[in-house]
Amino acid sequence: MNSSVNHLGLFAKFWEPGRVKTRLAATLGNQLACELYQIFLFHLLNSVAPDTDRATVVFSPTNREADFRTAIPENWMLEPQSNGDLGDRMRTFFDQHLHAQQFPDAPSDMKQATKVVVIGADCPQLTAAEIQTAFDELDKNDVVIGPSTDGGYYLLGMKGGLAEVFDDIDWSTSAVLAQTTQRLDQQNKSYALLPPRTDVDDEAALRTMLAGLSTATAGESISSASQTLFDKLSAALPKNKLP
Repeated sequence: MNSSVNHLGLFAKFWEPGRVKTRLAATLGNQLACELYQIFLFHLLNSVAPDTDRATVVFSPTNREADFRTAIPENWMLEPQSNGDLGDRMRTFFDQHLHAQQFPDAPSDMKQATKVVVIGADCPQLTAAEIQTAFDELDKNDVVIGPSTDGGYYLLGMKGGLAEVFDDIDWSTSAVLAQTTQRLDQQNKSYALLPPRTDVDDEAALRTMLAGLSTATAGESISSASQTLFDKLSAALPKNKLP
């Protein structure tokens, strides 16, 4: 048994038009926004897990398990999201995998997790190397956070039980990061901040990401994963939305 096991959780919704990427849908329409969400999600599924000991898609709604199982790569496990707001759902995932011995019905392999990192599908440019950096930071800190430019975060990792971090957070607001770090400071818990990233939640953020990928492509400095992402987005988007 490994002395340390890194477990990556990717929180994902089923790709149904009108239920994902609603801010993108406001200008691009429900169908195209849903297609973009699928590109984001499956790009991450194929690019961030190879160097991770264990990887789980934490999915919603629960009645879509068969659809997820048919579509996701075989190296990803599946687990339904719990009830409640985002904080409740993340709290459950961290608790179950960092303290699996408290859950007698947990699978035996679940009991080995020592560091857990969770992400969503809003930052498709996130790389396996950045995920590994997050796990490495947990060797020196209690928590690792990837701040998003909207005041939230695109990544959160822990190596111990810190359920209080999720208490009284104003989820989906610009105060999430500040409130979280305040909780950690109050508890004298150490944390590392990764470089900030922008969640691709609206058309302006999408255009910024596309412009960056296009510039990298022109300069021939783009990674194969980023090239694949750019090609898929270019094929999905109408020409007037491309840089």
